[in-house]
Amino acid sequence: MSRSLLKISLTDLFSVACPAFVSAQAPPGPMTGPPSQDAPHAAARPQAQKPALQPRTSIFGDWQLNRDDSDDPQKKMEEARSNRSNGNGGYGGNGPRVGFPGGGMGGGGLGGRRNGQQGESDEERQKMQELMNPGNRLTIAEATKNVEIDLTDDQQRRMALFTDGRKVQKSKDANNQEIAARWNGKQLATDEKGPRGNKMSRTYELSYDGTQLYETLHMTMGRSNATILIRYVYDASGAPPAAASAPVAAGTSTSVTAPKQ
Repeated sequence: MSRSLLKISLTDLFSVACPAFVSAQAPPGPMTGPPSQDAPHAAARPQAQKPALQPRTSIFGDWQLNRDDSDDPQKKMEEARSNRSNGNGGYGGNGPRVGFPGGGMGGGGLGGRRNGQQGESDEERQKMQELMNPGNRLTIAEATKNVEIDLTDDQQRRMALFTDGRKVQKSKDANNQEIAARWNGKQLATDEKGPRGNKMSRTYELSYDGTQLYETLHMTMGRSNATILIRYVYDASGAPPAAASAPVAAGTSTSVTAPKQ
């Protein structure tokens, strides 16, 4: 009797413990294998591409200042003063090109009382400020064919460049100037005076690929008339003007041939 009871108890205990043991040994769930090496990757988002700029054939049109490619005028002036103080005989014009610090133009303004020459007039300081602070946007348009080219920027400044040899009128308004100029092929150059009465000129010309405009300041400084060069680089902006005529050299004439009927 005792053996029969013991046998029944062991049987019941085994039947209870066995499922628990099996469930303890069983894995928690179906195991997923590593992702297949052949599985396609998630499609990368296509990056928006900038539209290709149409090369220009003249300097006319709208332009956007490229700060990275342009010279830093404050650094150029500092290099010039350093060269002069070191007895190098003048101002360097081929220094490294750097960006505009902090996205703007040099501190307290070049040509002011702190950085400029003592005894400068307000007009001279204003002229230097204009040279050292180019506009972010520049528009060049031919107002009168082979006579007048107008340059305007986003700082409400306007220059009327006359290429017909007339005697220009001097204006006291630094934001509205008349300047004598001339064409050298497709390069436009001015003839003017710097802030302290020294010779100065600006040249406007296209890059070799027609997508950039170079504005280069040529200034003579000091008694030795040493030259300092500052170049501003502009990128073509928007569509080129519909009719940008090429300059006509002085002394030449143009003729129009009627189309054949």
